[in-house]
Amino acid sequence: MEVMLMSRKKCKPKINKFTVGLIVASVGIGIVIAVILPVWGWVIAAGGGLIFFGWCLIENCCKRK
Repeated sequence: MEVMLMSRKKCKPKINKFTVGLIVASVGIGIVIAVILPVWGWVIAAGGGLIFFGWCLIENCCKRK
């Protein structure tokens, strides 16, 4: 009778510095897109609203008759 010996290989993926850097960069870009970009969008929108409101005040209140 023949006995087959099965080797026990551990399936451990090799993670090098490039892969870790790619993961960290992806998480960082995700945070920027999810948190910081919308905040700046609201700041820009509020600034545009203030400029528009000021423009309307100048046009309507400062007219000479």
